[in-house]
Amino acid sequence: MDASVPIFQQTPAPLGLDVPPVGGTEFEQLAAAWRNRLRPGAGPVLLGGMTAMAECRAALLAAGAQGCGAPWVSWVCDGEGMSPARVHMLAALFVCEGMGAAAFGIDCPDKGAAEGLLGELAAYARIPLFRVRGGEAVPWDYQPAPRDPDAIPCATGTDPCFITRTIDVGEELECGPGLLEDIIAAEDDPVGALKIAIRSQDDVDIFALHQYAVRKALCLCSDVPELLEGALRAYQGRAFYDGTGELSREELDRLTGLYGLIVL
Repeated sequence: MDASVPIFQQTPAPLGLDVPPVGGTEFEQLAAAWRNRLRPGAGPVLLGGMTAMAECRAALLAAGAQGCGAPWVSWVCDGEGMSPARVHMLAALFVCEGMGAAAFGIDCPDKGAAEGLLGELAAYARIPLFRVRGGEAVPWDYQPAPRDPDAIPCATGTDPCFITRTIDVGEELECGPGLLEDIIAAEDDPVGALKIAIRSQDDVDIFALHQYAVRKALCLCSDVPELLEGALRAYQGRAFYDGTGELSREELDRLTGLYGLIVL
């Protein structure tokens, strides 16, 4: 898969801000800052130099809200495929692809390592890939690999995860005072995913406060589309929905388009 590099109308640099507990900026503040940075309707856009998931997601949402079209996105990483904020490039790809990026690239100073990393990404990518070299986007041609139906890609805020359509999501966690402890305890549970119920705005707020601790594939469950959307905005990874709620296909499709929600 190859793509011609467009003439970018906007190439804003990252703000270098992050959400708690790493930084002190709330996600909605970060999203608003990015909406203010992008000129409405001026695309295509290159969102380059990304290092952290929250800022990348905020920028992607802002590009959509400002009518800038699907942006190209590049991340800074080392030879191991890790950004300075310790985000794995596969996780970054899965999130960016799910949120509508037109192409995904890496800015890695080690040429040999960059080629290997792009090859690893190509095993899962469904959008064009590129490498940043000398400040320029250079397309990296590849043929998309057949997708394994038993390895559906999702992500935490730092790491890639894979689920199946029959994954065991375990016991549903409530968003109460003990949510952080429950998330940490669930790491030792043999089930393949974590399931968190979102039933009120308070639940959204509590989840937003502790979502950073999620270390395995995440299933979000709610019967209220506005609440599920609030949780999806707060989650700095790519979540899935197992169909146990009562949301319409139209609502689920909208949330998939905006946040990359995976619907089983």
